[in-house]
Amino acid sequence: MISLKQIEILDSTLREGEQTPGVSFSLDQKVAIAKKLDSFGVDFIELGHPAVSPDVYEAVEALNSLNLNASKVAHGCAKISDIDDAVAIGVPWMGIFFGTSSLSLKHKFTVTKKEALQRIETAVKYGKDSGLKLRFTAEDASRTDIDFLIQVGQLVQNSGADRFSLADTVGCLTPTKMKELVIRIVSELDIPLHVHCHNDFGMATANALSALEAGARCIDVSVNGLGERVGLPPLAEITTALTKIYGVNRNWVLGMIPELTEMVGVYSQLDSNANKPIVGKNAFTHKAGLHVKAVVKEPQSYEAISPETVHRKRHLEIDKFTGKTALKNRLDKMNISLSDQGLSMVLERIKSKPNKVSWTDESLLSLINSMKSVISTPILKEKP
Repeated sequence: MISLKQIEILDSTLREGEQTPGVSFSLDQKVAIAKKLDSFGVDFIELGHPAVSPDVYEAVEALNSLNLNASKVAHGCAKISDIDDAVAIGVPWMGIFFGTSSLSLKHKFTVTKKEALQRIETAVKYGKDSGLKLRFTAEDASRTDIDFLIQVGQLVQNSGADRFSLADTVGCLTPTKMKELVIRIVSELDIPLHVHCHNDFGMATANALSALEAGARCIDVSVNGLGERVGLPPLAEITTALTKIYGVNRNWVLGMIPELTEMVGVYSQLDSNANKPIVGKNAFTHKAGLHVKAVVKEPQSYEAISPETVHRKRHLEIDKFTGKTALKNRLDKMNISLSDQGLSMVLERIKSKPNKVSWTDESLLSLINSMKSVISTPILKEKP
């Protein structure tokens, strides 16, 4: 049964929630959401991934300056530059991630298991030596060989990580399999375990609660279940279920749920059906640059089933979270070729417009045409 003293909630509305296709929060909106979440009583608030874009970096700085009871967490890759961002901003906690499944190692990072372990160890030790409290997330843990996953967990623990997190990145676990996985990992580690569940099959809430039953300490949620593709377990479902079904008394202010729901609903301007698993508009839409880069190489990297299975189509969103791979992929389909320098310049311009939540082919073409004098004609050319 769930231990009443150990339950913690990490809210990722400001980070993962902003990765929802079509969503971009202003700084004022992020501040309002953070304050409301803090009043509600969450334990951790994930502020954002500073490396994504200038406005996200500035927002993480501003949010970190707020006087909150919740622990503030920056998000980043397991790389020195991302850790340096968190240190420069002065955020107390950082969550770093690295894909550990065979799919991630092969198609996302092109590294061997040995090389992955070296990169993970280097990042964790560097983060701890820099004075950060650190949570390490094994991305795509649910599709990672269990022996290797345990090896990763023990490595980050021995390297000084404060928490280990399992990500069901494509939402492919069932409650039974989640429980088996968590029981096994908890038995192998001494540091607290977190879980990050995605809702691709509509089981994120059930999987998260099952993880807590099996001994996990903390689960990631978001207001209204926002997040990449069809999102995470909703804050409302998790906290009310824990309170009313499991009898967990964490003094969450459940009466604030309607305020949070409405506030984030207004700020996100998202159709409530867009994040429905399988059938929703966002079910096969990929937004974050690292996600898209992997999906272009191997769709299974971030898809448990192909969209064609249910007569859907894949969509790669272009906005401030975009990376070069997504931009090049879209321009290739438009028969436009840019040099690497040209791609970087266009990408910089896209990231400088955080309020534009979706760049259509027409708006991209208009942007490129407006930049011809900067990127020069030889760099921009129509493919035959």
